[in-house]
Amino acid sequence: MIPTTLSIATRTLRPSILRPSLGSLRHMADISVEHGRGTWKTYGDITSYQPGKFQIKTYNKISPIGLSEFPSSQYEIKEGEAATNAHAVLLRSHKLKEEEVNLTVRAIARCGAGTNNVPVERMTELGIPVFNTPGANANAVKELVLAGMLLGSRRIVDGVNHMKKLGEEGLQKERVEKDKAM
Repeated sequence: MIPTTLSIATRTLRPSILRPSLGSLRHMADISVEHGRGTWKTYGDITSYQPGKFQIKTYNKISPIGLSEFPSSQYEIKEGEAATNAHAVLLRSHKLKEEEVNLTVRAIARCGAGTNNVPVERMTELGIPVFNTPGANANAVKELVLAGMLLGSRRIVDGVNHMKKLGEEGLQKERVEKDKAM
């Protein structure tokens, strides 16, 4: 079926101008419903459909604090295969496969930096945008950097290894006070 604007354009413009592109547009107009992956009869599970609510499929453990940002009056959050009519997918480190993306999915969000665990190229072909959340873990990164700086500058790892060695030799009680001065 050719879109209405295309049929209007074919009536108003000269056919000789449109002939090369009209064939390719007719081919493009044959794209089936739902991202080119099926028809209405495979459009999800009608028994779990709730009008007026968006269903979000989650993989991994997503923070309940973050999920609470989705009001329960408008969103239904389900884990993994329980979400049969998911409109969106939220995941962290789960390696997403195309088969796991329902026909009803409209967006995929990676909770973290990067999208290397999502087949972005294929999702783009299907018209599904893929998002990530760069900077969402900035506080955790800062904490790790500070911990590393403290571990390195105060020689904490050296102290732990020293105490393990003294423990194996049975000398830790007598040497603790003496080695503090080192």
